[in-house]
Amino acid sequence: MLPKQKFKMKKKEWIVKTTKTTASTREIIIPIDIADKIRKKGYIYKGHPNSITRYLEKVKDALEIPRFPLHKLRHYFASKMSAVNIPEADIIKIGGWETDHIMKSVYRHSMIEKEEHAKREAAEKLRNALFS
Repeated sequence: MLPKQKFKMKKKEWIVKTTKTTASTREIIIPIDIADKIRKKGYIYKGHPNSITRYLEKVKDALEIPRFPLHKLRHYFASKMSAVNIPEADIIKIGGWETDHIMKSVYRHSMIEKEEHAKREAAEKLRNALFS
């Protein structure tokens, strides 16, 4: 198992920094072949954290998509998990939110879209039942 710690650069030396809350510390499930490669190498990434951001900016530019903060991927994650009917409790646990309040308030748009889709689908089924 990989250490559940975050690393931060301070005065050109790496220090170990714990997460903000217990809920922020979580295990991430990855395919076994990727886990084996990480174990073999002994690390996931050795570069400076800003290098990841700069690399992603280049990729976004190459794909001609707008730049966005890396943190926005949490929004995408919550939205997509909700869209594919992953139970809310699982999304909360995997995403590291302590309660559903934060997830629901910040990522409410995906829930609303899911509810609207369900309403349209129900209306279409009713229409088909009545007029087919």
